[in-house]
Amino acid sequence: MKSEDRFELHKHIRGRRFIGKAALGVSDGLVTNLAFLTGFSGVFPGLGLIRIAGIAAMVAGSISMLFGGILAGRSEADLFQADVRREAKEIEQEPEEEKRELRDFYLGKGLTLEEAEMVVGRIASDKKKFLEDLMINELHMHETTLENPYMSGAVIGGSFLAGALIPLVPYLVLSTSNESIIASLVISVMFLFLVGGWKGRIAGRRFWRGGLETLAVGVAASGLLYVIGALLGFF
Repeated sequence: MKSEDRFELHKHIRGRRFIGKAALGVSDGLVTNLAFLTGFSGVFPGLGLIRIAGIAAMVAGSISMLFGGILAGRSEADLFQADVRREAKEIEQEPEEEKRELRDFYLGKGLTLEEAEMVVGRIASDKKKFLEDLMINELHMHETTLENPYMSGAVIGGSFLAGALIPLVPYLVLSTSNESIIASLVISVMFLFLVGGWKGRIAGRRFWRGGLETLAVGVAASGLLYVIGALLGFF
């Protein structure tokens, strides 16, 4: 069979890490802004001020998540390159020690000493492959595992924005603070359960369990901040 005729019987989920980041960003944005709006409503009953504060919190959180994702991705790439340089230097200075480490790895995988020596000898003949194999087996790292930092930041920031918008919408379309709080809570509770279930499914857990856990966190945070806000308003 020609290589171009091959196909995967069991397709992998493409962009799994970005899907996970999106689920995390949506749930974080929803919980953060829901808790903020609910708590803010306990202090300031004026709908106009609540709207402005909710929009400001949503935008500020999204920008923070955007640049946080970019910086995290850049830092991961920098650390990877530092490890590559260190391993490359060790190959040049202590090649036999690095070969021994790689041989021990293959022995641990079940190869005989003769087989491990043969494999390591073949790999070590190509410095690029030698370095790559050491990075994978010793540090469990590979260049393909690195994410595009700008894409990662955009996914996290954009998903946070989408999540934060969900509890804010009722405040933008309804005419009273009390109606907005109730509608925001109802809509957010449904989305919290769905997003939590989605995030749980990505992690290989039961949908209902992930949904209930995220829902419990969101409701607890919102209730706590509302009480705090009401007490501050009272004083």
